[in-house]
Amino acid sequence: MWESGEFLNKIYVRAVVILFTLLTGCSPILAQREMMANQKPTQNTTPTRPAATAAVTPTIKGTPGSGASLIETRPGSPHGSPQIIHDQVCRQTAAEKKAPGGDDFTTGRFERPFDQNMKYLPALDIQRAELYRPEYGWAYVSIILEEAPAPSPAVYGIELDLNIDGRGDYLIQFPAPSTPDWSESGIKMWWDSDGDVGGQVINRSDRKGYKGSGFEALKIDSNAGKNKGKIWTRLTDNGIQAAIQEDLLGGSGGKFTWQPFSEGQPYPSSQYDLNDYYPSGKAGSAIVGDSDYPLKELYAIDNTCKGLSGLTPSGAEQGVCPP
Repeated sequence: MWESGEFLNKIYVRAVVILFTLLTGCSPILAQREMMANQKPTQNTTPTRPAATAAVTPTIKGTPGSGASLIETRPGSPHGSPQIIHDQVCRQTAAEKKAPGGDDFTTGRFERPFDQNMKYLPALDIQRAELYRPEYGWAYVSIILEEAPAPSPAVYGIELDLNIDGRGDYLIQFPAPSTPDWSESGIKMWWDSDGDVGGQVINRSDRKGYKGSGFEALKIDSNAGKNKGKIWTRLTDNGIQAAIQEDLLGGSGGKFTWQPFSEGQPYPSSQYDLNDYYPSGKAGSAIVGDSDYPLKELYAIDNTCKGLSGLTPSGAEQGVCPP
């Protein structure tokens, strides 16, 4: 009996061992460990930051050959051959208190570098003007005078007609700069937003007078910080040079007229065109023998004819310099 019981105990122990082996062989924990053991090890990498680069302040927009215009953010110096407008001067006839010519009130051409007593003012007498077309984003206008520019309240400037219809679009005014370095001091640019500059008869004075709003919208006022960086000026030998950003002129291919001027004190921009605002009898004349001589309310002013830029004059354009 004992032998048979011992035999049964052995069988029982073997059965337990076999059952335990089968259960542990199918364990999910062991299977997971086996799977992880068979996986290939992966390399542990630490991400690195890109090398820091120094901040750069751009001075040029675009790159040569990129298809974009190369634009300098500040003007430099003009190169090439300019368009030149020669103007009448009064030095030779100053003692006679008259202009030798060039004063045509009807067409808005003024040769009046005199005060109300007909005293000659050479610092207002324009000898010639030069235009260098956009170069790296800038156009340059030089106004050369018979004498160094006069201090404030005298102003100098350019009237621009951007669609060549005889009505000015922009009126740029600036005082004489104090140094040959580029500056934005005192620069203003007015815009005729309602298109009434020129009066009822374009390129001719209105006989009955015309008082519109003139250049009524102030687009640039450098001293007030309004739209700075568009126009700069500097002092030159007996003159002033202005740099105008080309986007104000319709881009590098823009077509426009330009008319430099000088004024002993700035006439209000709302009075333009001056030969429409002032009747000829009240304006006076600088030409001896003219019925309106001498100068009266419109004095201490000089301008050139209107230069045509961007196309060749055909001769049919009104109010521009002869070809």
